Amino acid sequence: MFSLLFLNLELLQAVVHKPKGDEDKIKLTIKGKERTYYELDNDGLQYKGVGKQFEERDSIRIGIYSRTIKAPTGKKNRNYGFTLQIGDGKPRKLKYKKQGSTVFSEERPGWNYTKSGVWYVYLPVREKGYKIKVEPMKGNPVVYVRVTSHLLEKTGKYSEILRTVNRQDRWRIETKKEPNPSENIVTTYWYPLKGDNQQQFEITGPASVRILTRVQFDDENTKDDYYMRIREDGYDLGTYYFDTEKSEASLVAKTGKTVGKWRTVWLNVPMGKHYYTFTLPNIDNNSDKTVYIRLKQWKEG
Repeated sequence: MFSLLFLNLELLQAVVHKPKGDEDKIKLTIKGKERTYYELDNDGLQYKGVGKQFEERDSIRIGIYSRTIKAPTGKKNRNYGFTLQIGDGKPRKLKYKKQGSTVFSEERPGWNYTKSGVWYVYLPVREKGYKIKVEPMKGNPVVYVRVTSHLLEKTGKYSEILRTVNRQDRWRIETKKEPNPSENIVTTYWYPLKGDNQQQFEITGPASVRILTRVQFDDENTKDDYYMRIREDGYDLGTYYFDTEKSEASLVAKTGKTVGKWRTVWLNVPMGKHYYTFTLPNIDNNSDKTVYIRLKQWKEG
């Protein structure tokens, strides 16, 4: 299962999304408040325009919350799962093992529901939003799903660009800017990830760090997706999924290769000195790609 970090960002304007069609739903009472979940039937749940409600700023967090039904007695934990597809990306299997909870529904007295299985993904705001498809897995119990999106927003400014612990070579990416792109070129410096190589940073917390990523395009495709793994002090924090489009304005200065539009996540660094290692996991030939990263520390406003 792919996971993402909980970030020290302000979550604004929560939107709860309704699937297409006339889907069965249930109201669950969670900590005294009613929350609507939709039943995942054999036809699946399809969502359209997730996140389009926001203006194009930094990024949004899409949350996929799920629960299954549980009798008050019986096994302590329940296993369940489903597949999730965002846009044209490949479907991902999400599996959970959850305990029972105090969550209940007045519509179905005598039954309880498990604790929530949560999956977060961070994506840039798009004008038309994202299509999301949730489908059941064979042999699983009934699953109930709730999909939300939040706009991420921070106040403050960047304080510094972070360098690797062993001063690895950085690659220049040049970006042409309007109104005179032939003369107005902005150069930024990025660390490459490819194959088994890694980049490591020493960061003293508490701190918020923005991680910018760009994948290199080696063919004529105009879209691509990729993964990046982050470890904190040797322990896995998560594997991050990104999809992107080819940039019409940016290229690697040394090779002339074009890169994708940058995609970003935020890292919340706890108190003390910590070491963060970035690698490309070998998922779907992901390690054959070249991904450039750039870390910028944030100073709260």
